[in-house]
Amino acid sequence: MRTGMRNARHGTARKPQGLAIVGLAAAALTACSSAGGSDGAGVDAPPHPAAETAAAPAGPTISAFEDSFDDDSNGWALPPVPSGTTTVEGGDFVWESKQPDLRPHVAPTTLGEAFDEGRLQMTDVVVSASVTPERGAAALGVFCREVPDTDADFQWYEFVVRDGYAAIRLVDSAGNLDVLAETSSARLPLGSAASIAASCVDAADQSASLSLSLDGTAVLDTRVEDPLGSGAAGLQAYDAAEDESADRFLIAWHDFTVEPA
Repeated sequence: MRTGMRNARHGTARKPQGLAIVGLAAAALTACSSAGGSDGAGVDAPPHPAAETAAAPAGPTISAFEDSFDDDSNGWALPPVPSGTTTVEGGDFVWESKQPDLRPHVAPTTLGEAFDEGRLQMTDVVVSASVTPERGAAALGVFCREVPDTDADFQWYEFVVRDGYAAIRLVDSAGNLDVLAETSSARLPLGSAASIAASCVDAADQSASLSLSLDGTAVLDTRVEDPLGSGAAGLQAYDAAEDESADRFLIAWHDFTVEPA
């Protein structure tokens, strides 16, 4: 399922059942790391029906994906609402927030449909995107392995950066956020293009290695036990609270790629 952009807790536009691709959500929950750290709030997402698994794949298996945002043929953009907009224009996927604490969490319809049909195989992947933060103080980045959860509708690993902060986190659609690794050494100044890359790779001992790099330089890595399985990848951001920045975010994504690790 793809959930549309919202500026109210229950104002939701829905597509058919399947993978939850959460759109822009207004702030309502504040989630802190179980390790004691925190950075913004969790995703305020409405309930979704359980994911359905297709009886048989209906086409080629997707293990890689690439988009340069020349157009929106992969179905990224969400309907505009007063809280913000996501538009594909001029070779960029542009996100603009118009209220504090907005949380876009978006994957292309192409991947959602492949998940619904049992054709998505993205367990061991490198997810990367180039981006320019134009305004505000948002934490932004990519996510991998979005899958159904047992105590929330969906969960995923996210890799986010802002100037002076970076983190690898486990997040779910109920707003729970667990910081797995973080640092204050990351640099992502406004107006400067950067490349963010995340690696999600299973190990032989049934753990998984998660790592984050910025402009080709390793920033964070961690290992998790009992890792999430194959699921969609996409783009993520958390707008700053009003007391952190008076400017709402303006973010231009230039490309997005998923490659087998």
